[in-house]
Amino acid sequence: MIHTVVFSVILLAAGYAAIFALAGDTGFQAGQAWSNGSTAGGLYSAPGQAGRTATRSIIAWSGPANRNGLGLTPLSDLEALAAALEPEALAGLGATAASMRADAWEEAVRAKGFTPASTLLDILPAAHWFQARLVTNSDEMTLHNDARTGGAYGSAYNTILSSVQLARSSAPGVEAVLRSAWLSEPRVNELASAPVSVLPPADRWLPPASTLDSAHQYALDVFFLRVKRSGTVETGPPVRSMTRGIVVAAAGDWKGGDRPSLYRGGGLSPKAGNGAIVFCPDDGRYYAYFHLNSIQVSTGVFIGAGTVLGLGGNTGVNARKKGHGTHVHIEIHDRDGRAWPSTALRDFILKLR
Repeated sequence: MIHTVVFSVILLAAGYAAIFALAGDTGFQAGQAWSNGSTAGGLYSAPGQAGRTATRSIIAWSGPANRNGLGLTPLSDLEALAAALEPEALAGLGATAASMRADAWEEAVRAKGFTPASTLLDILPAAHWFQARLVTNSDEMTLHNDARTGGAYGSAYNTILSSVQLARSSAPGVEAVLRSAWLSEPRVNELASAPVSVLPPADRWLPPASTLDSAHQYALDVFFLRVKRSGTVETGPPVRSMTRGIVVAAAGDWKGGDRPSLYRGGGLSPKAGNGAIVFCPDDGRYYAYFHLNSIQVSTGVFIGAGTVLGLGGNTGVNARKKGHGTHVHIEIHDRDGRAWPSTALRDFILKLR
């Protein structure tokens, strides 16, 4: 099936302009996504509810199934081009070849009067692909153990585990496509680019460097100075994106408690809880923000540095335990897959305002 799709795309890349002329008006609509920092709003409204995976931005054609005797629906060419950008089709493909495929898709989208930014959801991998992308070698044993746990908890981690190898083999291609979509949008120059602290200095507390060895090795917990509590639920201050970039995963529907058996579903993962993952095309890094109470951005949004991602919280199985909340869990992953150590994360955040 993949070979058929790829062959179709090779043909379409050379001749999709003629196919569009024959297919005529498609009548599709596109969701739009844009945020220029400070708030979850911006130049465009986000596609779908914040914290939820938005619906596909191109809506299927509702007209005749066989126009002009070609056996083509008006969107079949776009669908084939988008299929060639799925992780399975990009596995093992280099960045240059992936960018060429992205160029063909972008030109096809523009031919219909839309932009790659407004239709990004049609090619964005599922959230579990990005969670798998952040799995380091040192994480794998824990991930295997979590996947063997029963119920919704184990099922969620099994989905991530089963995606790890695909995520690693397709990452260069997927990230080249994301960079291409980002660079093709001239209005990214309007997005705030100077790094911003995840929490203002007046709202945060960072653990001393001498204590980091006993905590996360490749993550940092940035603690809130003020928090509201309602039963076991905590609500903290606004959590800001440290960089500009693309929100590649966002979830605000975590349901669970302080142990695996109480997890019912939702969130980025059972332990991550509600949160967001931002890919920054400027540096090729992923910035992850976990344990939020609520989310104010949607998957596929282009955001500026300082955009409010949501409110701090204590979602996630471990964060929900008594005495384990009151923080936002931060991770930064380089394009080569390496995660920043906690000491580097602390030094980085200390420099930001």
